[in-house]
Amino acid sequence: MFFNNNKATPLHDKIYKMKRWVFWLGILISAFFLYLAIRGLDLNSLWISIKTIDIIWVLPGIFCYFIGVLVRSLRWSILLKGKYFPTAMQLFPSISIGYLGNNIFPARAGEFLRAYHLREKQSIPFTTSLASIIVERIFDGLVMITFILIGLPGFLAQLQNESLAGLIQWILIVGSILFVCAFLAVLISAIFPKKSKKILDFIFLKILPAKFHEKYHALLNRFFEGLESLKSPIQLLIVFALSIVVWGFETGLYWSTQQAFHLGIPFNQLLLLNGALNILSTIPSAPGYIGVFDAPGISLLTAMNVASENAAAYILTLHAALWLPITIIGLIFFIREGLHWDQIKSQKY
Repeated sequence: MFFNNNKATPLHDKIYKMKRWVFWLGILISAFFLYLAIRGLDLNSLWISIKTIDIIWVLPGIFCYFIGVLVRSLRWSILLKGKYFPTAMQLFPSISIGYLGNNIFPARAGEFLRAYHLREKQSIPFTTSLASIIVERIFDGLVMITFILIGLPGFLAQLQNESLAGLIQWILIVGSILFVCAFLAVLISAIFPKKSKKILDFIFLKILPAKFHEKYHALLNRFFEGLESLKSPIQLLIVFALSIVVWGFETGLYWSTQQAFHLGIPFNQLLLLNGALNILSTIPSAPGYIGVFDAPGISLLTAMNVASENAAAYILTLHAALWLPITIIGLIFFIREGLHWDQIKSQKY
């Protein structure tokens, strides 16, 4: 993916050409889930529910969400403290730009955007940043599984739909296996870098032509730089604790928004809702997780005995609150930092 006739591959090619099929698959999946979301809804009742929202309750939730983004910046600064020492405030613009990319560009371009921005502003190698972002996502997944475990007993106790109960348990089992395996693989790679590199060399040096070996080793070394913070057990605990704080603050937006609709959903079930929706949002979809966030959210709330129109109004409002403010902030930083999409697309990796 990263090599092409011994020349650097443009970022544009990696995001679009190599993942174009993923983009179109995401559009189709989003369309399908949107159909599921609105099927059978009384749109007039939905509109009445949206109009009666007590909007003032959403504002403190958005504030909580941005505190979570700041904590996310602090967590990233810890993950990058192998050789580099950016502060949380220096990383906040990069993370905001990353959200912008995930929300409006295809193929989750935000992860590339924030790694690119960090390289330009802090001179941190692109691959090192991507390695730390992968570690972030693994910790996020572990927290999401934890949140589902916390909310699952109460959810299942009131659930009448056995098929949905089976689906939630299936998501939990598969998600747990995937994220735990990924976490162990990354942790072992960080603790035993020499042995891990030998294994990777055994695989890739047989696949790649000799002219690419030098580039491969440069990329590999930079990737392992991004894992150096995981060598410390204390830092591991700190990163996991900060991950819980990040998603706890985001769940504050879930709680605040449900107060605006006077739904009375217990906080532990909001943790489950947050965990399940974020895991499901990893499914390829249109930018902004359209459809894959909304349809499952409505189904889960309906299973929590919320009327379907109220559930749809809540999920659509929550989705807007999660999407719009951070996208605006990301766009402001994107413009203020002098970034141009055409320039980014033409960059060589």
